[in-house]
Amino acid sequence: MHSTPDARATTKRDVLKLAKERNVRFVRLVFADILGVSKNVSIPASELEAALDGRITFDGGSIDGFVRGEELDMLLRPDPQTFAVYPWSTPDGLEARLLCDIAMPDGSPFEGCPRTTLRRAIESAAPAIASVAVGLEMEFYLFERHADELGSTQTSDVGSYFDFSANDRGEEARNAIVAALEGMGIHVASAHHEHGAGQHEIDIAHDDPLRAADHALTARTVAKHVAAGFGLDATFMPKPLEDRAGSGLHVDLRLAEGTDEETVLYAVGGLLAHAPATTAICNPTVNSYKRLVAAWDAPIYPLWSRRSANALVRVLPTSPPRIEVRSPDPACNPYLALAVLLGAATDGIAHARLPGDAWEGSTYELTEREQRERGVGMLPKSLRQAIAELDEDPVVRAALGDHLYHAFRDAKLAEYERYRRAVHPWERRAYLRLY
Repeated sequence: MHSTPDARATTKRDVLKLAKERNVRFVRLVFADILGVSKNVSIPASELEAALDGRITFDGGSIDGFVRGEELDMLLRPDPQTFAVYPWSTPDGLEARLLCDIAMPDGSPFEGCPRTTLRRAIESAAPAIASVAVGLEMEFYLFERHADELGSTQTSDVGSYFDFSANDRGEEARNAIVAALEGMGIHVASAHHEHGAGQHEIDIAHDDPLRAADHALTARTVAKHVAAGFGLDATFMPKPLEDRAGSGLHVDLRLAEGTDEETVLYAVGGLLAHAPATTAICNPTVNSYKRLVAAWDAPIYPLWSRRSANALVRVLPTSPPRIEVRSPDPACNPYLALAVLLGAATDGIAHARLPGDAWEGSTYELTEREQRERGVGMLPKSLRQAIAELDEDPVVRAALGDHLYHAFRDAKLAEYERYRRAVHPWERRAYLRLY
């Protein structure tokens, strides 16, 4: 593996120069669909200049949620600053990647592009939030790799928080993932074993919101590729095992130096007020709601704290001030998740939403009486409930834009309906012989 990061390209000329110096043979033009799944069009290096000129197209009608019921050649607009060489080679030579925005055939921005949506959210937040950097804590599991369709949930270790074993392939794989990310110019602040056997965490250092979302998309791809070389499957599924901790994607918003305490609290107030609706985006699968239960420090109430590990939002005692949002999970579309969180925080500042008193201790100890007195509800308990909350929240819908809101909603309601109709193994165990 190549571990030396490439110089950061900033222009078309930089990209062409670096690709030639590294003898890159193929370039993947990568973009995210509405579900946050990484898609790509691969081109030979001879077509790189055409790609950088925005002359590479793909059929938007083949991607769910993009263009309905028709074929439409949409344009890929590579961002030169995202050029990086993958830290592995293929039999045909080195591969590189460029992350892309999506444009309409006439060159205008496509309103259903997640990356463009986050750009718009950053611009909208600018008057209220002078600057914000985003750090990400990504949790995931490494399971033994099996060839069967469903995969395996067997682990190669029995470790827990911060454990270390010299003979653990999971540790070796995680270190190799970190080295690969660093080699691509993604700064990793730390990495360690998490609570569950086979569970790991990689903390990506603070960067601007667009780059942070790019890093999350890249990390999922790189982790899966590198883990396979160790005979392991990396999964960012929120809750792969009933009796073990789920995997979160904690989002750490670092505000500008000198941001006053009142502004911080207003931002927290916005995050809490819109939490039921942002949950649909930050926890976007039916499986996500198996994680949001009163166990393993997962948040279940829209409460904030300065210390509690299971509060939805924590305000950290740092300078510059930091706000940690603990509900998102790593199956989310990172562009959309950051867009709605920024939208919620901005609305809180714009309308001076105070979040109430900080919660002390575990939020799991909140009684029904305290819920009533504080006017505290619960986070949605299902994807269907979360979509209903999204429907009623104009602020979060505006952060997504009309096209993405409807496309996401339609895709997720269809997903929930497939889940609702499916007969699950638990049902057969519980009822097949009983009735």
